[in-house]
Amino acid sequence: METPILPHMPALLDLSTVDADRRAGLWAGSAPSFFPGLSIHDMPAEAPVGQIQSITMGGGSLWSVLSAPVQVTYSPAMGEGGASISLLMQIDGAMVIGQNHRACRLSPGDMCLIDERFPFHLHGETLSRIVFLRMPRSAVLGRHPYLEHCSAQALDLDDPGAQLLRDTLVRTVQTAPDLREEQRGSVLAAMVHLLGAAMAPRGEARDEANWRVRAALAFIETQLGDADLTAEQVATAQGVSRRRLDQVLRRSLGRSVTAHIWARRLEQAAADLTDPRYQGQAVSQIAFANGFEDAAHFSRAFKGRFGRTPRDWRIGGAH
Repeated sequence: METPILPHMPALLDLSTVDADRRAGLWAGSAPSFFPGLSIHDMPAEAPVGQIQSITMGGGSLWSVLSAPVQVTYSPAMGEGGASISLLMQIDGAMVIGQNHRACRLSPGDMCLIDERFPFHLHGETLSRIVFLRMPRSAVLGRHPYLEHCSAQALDLDDPGAQLLRDTLVRTVQTAPDLREEQRGSVLAAMVHLLGAAMAPRGEARDEANWRVRAALAFIETQLGDADLTAEQVATAQGVSRRRLDQVLRRSLGRSVTAHIWARRLEQAAADLTDPRYQGQAVSQIAFANGFEDAAHFSRAFKGRFGRTPRDWRIGGAH
């Protein structure tokens, strides 16, 4: 396949400018600074290549990594892991990825998810280039909760939805440096939504998130900013009783329809507060845009959920 890279983007790390006998040591020492919890093993003593590029994408980031054959392990630090889920695509070479007792081998064009809440390992069999989009874990699982059980599984590229996701990721990599900051944030949000087209649950996964749950979650997402949205409206749109839909969501997500609506509103408001696209909006505007009718009530609910006021969250970010 045509190799997409991040054009016009300076490399955060480029071993081509380093003496050959220093490359492996520099790569092993520097890569963990970009990805805390990462460890590098068995890199050739005089690695021929090595490059890391990145660009922010709203609340996430887009990365391109070119590496010699190498073993990589990742262990999230206590209390610090789990912020992101990455959509990874193999561009050149081959790699084996393992996580949560699953493993898959990626060839050029193949894709899978990696969940940073859990340890994982990568084995680059040859010189490899990968690209991956790091997305806020709360945004991904808020829309597609079943994806928590889908890491290290290669997507079925015979599926039209997976093809669409792959083509969109390739195009994103090619054009991201030319987009404005607020445009990149919008692309990230669109990619999170597209995961539902490419990775709809099937087979055993239906027990974890059946079609009714997915339809209810999708309806809630489209109406999140409507302050009048109720659990009854969601149930009516699905053609079931409120009680029945509550039962289905509690079994799948562990919470009722109303609890999910409020949780998603708070999660989306938290994301918007640190999104560069909305830096000119007041906290109250973000609250109203996410379905809260009273700014004071929003502030109390936000602090109860995240331990900080919305203003403190905006100033200090999510960390």
